[in-house]
Amino acid sequence: MGKVLMSQKELKHYRLAMDVIEGKLTIIDFSFQINKSYRQAQRIIKKIKEKGSLGALHGNSNRIPHNKTPVNLENQIVDLLKNKYRNFNLTHFREKIETLENINIKKDALHSIAKKHRLVKHPKRRGRRCHKPRARLSREGMMIQFDGSDHVWFGDERTDLIGGIDDATGTVVAAEFFYGETSNNSLKVIREIVDNYGLPESFYMDQAGIYGKKDREWESQISRAFDQTGIQLIIAGSSQAKGRIERLWRTFQDRLVTELEFYNISSFDEANKFLKEEFIPAYNLQFTVQAQEEEKAYRKNVFGDLDIIFCKKVRRKVMVGNVFSWENITWVIDEKKCFYGREININIHLDGSYSFDIMGRKVHCKVSKRKRLNDYGDKSKLRKSA
Repeated sequence: MGKVLMSQKELKHYRLAMDVIEGKLTIIDFSFQINKSYRQAQRIIKKIKEKGSLGALHGNSNRIPHNKTPVNLENQIVDLLKNKYRNFNLTHFREKIETLENINIKKDALHSIAKKHRLVKHPKRRGRRCHKPRARLSREGMMIQFDGSDHVWFGDERTDLIGGIDDATGTVVAAEFFYGETSNNSLKVIREIVDNYGLPESFYMDQAGIYGKKDREWESQISRAFDQTGIQLIIAGSSQAKGRIERLWRTFQDRLVTELEFYNISSFDEANKFLKEEFIPAYNLQFTVQAQEEEKAYRKNVFGDLDIIFCKKVRRKVMVGNVFSWENITWVIDEKKCFYGREININIHLDGSYSFDIMGRKVHCKVSKRKRLNDYGDKSKLRKSA
């Protein structure tokens, strides 16, 4: 007779059942000892009388479970996780192999395989305070959470991903890679949101990024553009306050980075093209939720030319002769009307071009041919010549 391997539990059942058979223990006490019902205790004793020690073993002992993952499929999963999809988390990996590899596997089975081979991607998380979640706003366009994320998104250099997410639906309304989270780059993304959706009711932004000591310009340009278009600027007191976009960046740093690496994308233009044309549409299709109200809060533009609003503005005072100075160059307003004493706006547009306006009315300006005092050299010589 071969060996019979029993667990401690099964050995206990066999020993107590033999006491019942020999009349040393009652069935009621036996059922109490093994924490089973009276009927189940009778079944166990009957099996041990018929099969001996084998009757104490579970009926599925030494049987292959019907839901066990085949060995060849397990080996294929391990190979894909180690090589082709080595940096993907398990949820992202499962989505990809269903669409690209035509492999269907249950979530629990995949996690068991990955855990067995130590291929689970563990995020590093520290202990954090509990913050009560804020309910989503009821209508799409009521609030855009806006922020930038500095990360090694592709290649070897750190770049900035600037974008916004709708608070009511979780839709990523715009995002783009830049070198630096500057006012011009941020205004470019904001303008894209306005062009595609309309003017939202408010923007929820990070206090450090807008009112930081190093970059006062970001505050003045964006808040000015919002004031001109009736958009409310809400400043977050902490990163947890705008948690929806912070979680978005964590998801992007997990999923977007691995997909850019998977498709061997390392150039700036290719990364932005993939982000806008493939990744964001797929992300919105999967993660966008329904707003509580169908009516949208986006507004149509009734404020005129947006090019002279969403831009960088520099103000100068017009002097006698309709002249003003900008970047060490004397300019003259090529208009018959006298604008002496007024302020002129130099509008530096998002594409690098510039224009001029006074109180919203565009004016034509040209470089003055008149020499400045510095061109004459010493001012004393200028007085003598006069």
